[in-house]
Amino acid sequence: MRYYGPEYWDKYGTYRTPIAFHLSLLVLLRAYFIWVIAALSRRPELDIMSLVFRSKHDFFSALAIGAVAIIPAVVFCLRRPQKNAQSAVRLAKLWRFMRWPLLGCAVLDLTWLIIQAAHSYYQFSMYLALQMVVVLWVLLYLAKSRYLTVFFNDWPEPENKAQSK
Repeated sequence: MRYYGPEYWDKYGTYRTPIAFHLSLLVLLRAYFIWVIAALSRRPELDIMSLVFRSKHDFFSALAIGAVAIIPAVVFCLRRPQKNAQSAVRLAKLWRFMRWPLLGCAVLDLTWLIIQAAHSYYQFSMYLALQMVVVLWVLLYLAKSRYLTVFFNDWPEPENKAQSK
């Protein structure tokens, strides 16, 4: 495993989150973001959901696939120094394995997009093609990134230890 120097650390002494990781979460949770944007939109003449999803079935399938990535996203949001050392240890153990649900979500998402392409009799759709390319990029990034290996093995120390040093 390769180690990265202090220029890669944040103010807590842990490895900084790569921008591509944030983008990966955005791609994998895009159905939820679109849902929130559509819910916050107060213009009834602009139906955002029908622009993105062809049917309710497609929307609910996208929500189910994206649900796999919610747990890593929540644990990622908790990735800061905890006051309770026991919860920090538990979250650190859990964080080490959060790459696998993200990879599974990306594989499911790509499979679902391929199934959607097959149901449209492989008629070219720019929207579907862009989604497939982006999800394939996310899948390759999650599988091949060396920095993510180090990033998923790192967790901030509890505040009690950090203050005593």
